[in-house]
Amino acid sequence: MRIRRLLPLIILVCLLLVAAGSYIWLDRWQRQTIFSVELGDSRWWREAPQGTEVFDITLKNGEKIHSWYIANPNPQAPSVLYLHGSRWNLNGSVFRIERWLEMGFSVLAIDYRGFGESSHVLPSQGTATQDANAALQELARRQPDPARRFVYGHSLGGAVAVALAVQADQPEFAGLILESTFTSIESMIGNTRYAHIPGLAMLVTQPFNSIGTIQSVKVPILFLHGTADSVVPHSMSDALRAAAEKPNGPLRRVVKIEGASHSGASRSGEAYENAIREFIAMGAQAKGDDGLGRRTATGENH
Repeated sequence: MRIRRLLPLIILVCLLLVAAGSYIWLDRWQRQTIFSVELGDSRWWREAPQGTEVFDITLKNGEKIHSWYIANPNPQAPSVLYLHGSRWNLNGSVFRIERWLEMGFSVLAIDYRGFGESSHVLPSQGTATQDANAALQELARRQPDPARRFVYGHSLGGAVAVALAVQADQPEFAGLILESTFTSIESMIGNTRYAHIPGLAMLVTQPFNSIGTIQSVKVPILFLHGTADSVVPHSMSDALRAAAEKPNGPLRRVVKIEGASHSGASRSGEAYENAIREFIAMGAQAKGDDGLGRRTATGENH
């Protein structure tokens, strides 16, 4: 009789254990799928640019974030925190990092934990955001002037950058540059063959809900997107800008790179560089300097 009375409780506990196990499996699968960690292959693996300082940022728990820093000889040069997307570790991102060097930036680039030579843990939205925050702290140490600090993210790296920008404890920086970035994981699911499955969005454990948080970003934002992007629709940059707009708020600008693919905008020639330089200049004018912290006719010293 006692067992019979306890049977509903036993069944409930079993169901909860099954549900918990299913959630753990689902969460792990999503993290593996979204980040798609790969070590690289001969098609795009390259050594670090010449002059790169290679080092690790050590977190309080002892885990390490593998990092590259390439300094511009000019101490007045702007600096950028480079956040790569899924699959692309540092060695797979050299061509895009070199583009930033060509534009005159000092670059701090990291591999999130789980990528490359960083600590081997399965990354998540939370760990990637923590890693970006630690890297921004390091960039602030190397470049103490927030007017010369920018954060750049490509694809998934853009979602990490948005998550970073709304953190309360991160160092100040001058602007956010998002390339080929999506609105949310839920919206990306809507563009797949699984979109018709009822309630699928409720099962998302790694939401990267940029469109829901981007209005809280207090710095100017530049959205760059190729019109031939077959991975993330370029309309998502328009949607992000619309969500980020607010009366009398900071600059929000979208620049479409005609014919550029998901990963090809940085190789599109002058259009890419001009968009970034104009964005920095526009943001600087609003603050009364020339983008390098120098006084303009209408502004004060920064």
